[in-house]
Amino acid sequence: MRLLFVLPLLLAAAPALADGWKPYANPRFGYVIDLPGDFRTISEADNGDGITLQSKDGKATLRVFGSTVTEGTLGEDVANRKQSEKDEGWTITYEKSAKDWMSYSGTRKDRILYVRAVSLCQGAGGYFTLEYPKAQAKLYDPTVAHLVKTLSGPPHCR
Repeated sequence: MRLLFVLPLLLAAAPALADGWKPYANPRFGYVIDLPGDFRTISEADNGDGITLQSKDGKATLRVFGSTVTEGTLGEDVANRKQSEKDEGWTITYEKSAKDWMSYSGTRKDRILYVRAVSLCQGAGGYFTLEYPKAQAKLYDPTVAHLVKTLSGPPHCR
């Protein structure tokens, strides 16, 4: 009986949640992702790799890009990026991977970094990185989850 009352509320909220996101499709690499509607674009790569966005308050930065893996595999590319993050002072606190994707996150001072990579066609990778204040972790957890859920490559490459 309670479900009958809750279900209409959830359905009414769904369009509002969907309106908070805008689809982005990268023509060069073919990846797609939903972007937070309240982030603004601050730059686009000249070579068509992707875009960089910033939260309204300027405290969070989202980078979305494609990368051609020139040596090795996507897993090796992610490992190299992760090592670069460590070299820059990030402490990696989370890592998870599967056949077609890899994720890791870490902290540095009062910041959190989350990185996600997915396999694309012809050995390329699609990435997003989101850096935000630790103090806003609970605020950004749903954002990270939505970005992870929507970042994907062309269906014929999966």
